[in-house]
Amino acid sequence: MSKSDPETADADAEMAVRNRSQYADTLHRPDPDSDEPEPACPVCYDDRADYTLVPVNAYRPHYDLCGYPQCFGGEDR
Repeated sequence: MSKSDPETADADAEMAVRNRSQYADTLHRPDPDSDEPEPACPVCYDDRADYTLVPVNAYRPHYDLCGYPQCFGGEDR
């Protein structure tokens, strides 16, 4: 039996998408069908915005998680 739990390791390394704007305050789940970092929820996507991948754990204290079902909605965090 391995000491490291794969589910815990995945949660520790979970990535999110954030808008690079200085006013951004929300993390989104990455769109799995996109080649570029984009939010999974179409409601939050802005084609004028520039998005980047960030580690959830590093940004979570200062950013909210998107509540739409396609993103982090319905998860207990």
